[in-house]
Amino acid sequence: MNEVIATFLGIIILFPFFVTIAFMVVMRKMGKAPASILGLAADITTPLLFLAVYVVSQVVFGQEIWIYIIGIAIIIAIVYAFIERNKVKEFQIARLLRKTWRFYFLVLLAAYIILLITGLVMKIVEYVT
Repeated sequence: MNEVIATFLGIIILFPFFVTIAFMVVMRKMGKAPASILGLAADITTPLLFLAVYVVSQVVFGQEIWIYIIGIAIIIAIVYAFIERNKVKEFQIARLLRKTWRFYFLVLLAAYIILLITGLVMKIVEYVT
């Protein structure tokens, strides 16, 4: 039973978009419009992308980069706070957090795709040589 749970959690961490798709299907069955749930699906997927980027980078490069992931996330939050503070007269924390969280999603999605392609190319080259 533990092997089944470990395999299931491994699949969810390695392929976080299964959770996104499942969430969107469930919300669609509940009658929500796909456009309105896309942001919520991205919000749910973001923590899984943090883990997926860490795991895939560990597998591809063999180095732990969690400190870089956390550092970049903190820098992004600080930059967004400065931009939001200078741009808007009324500083709203909830709006800042939502924007930052969705930007994390975009950055982590790009990193995840790049890492998967890099790992695939490296394994193909390793297999050929």
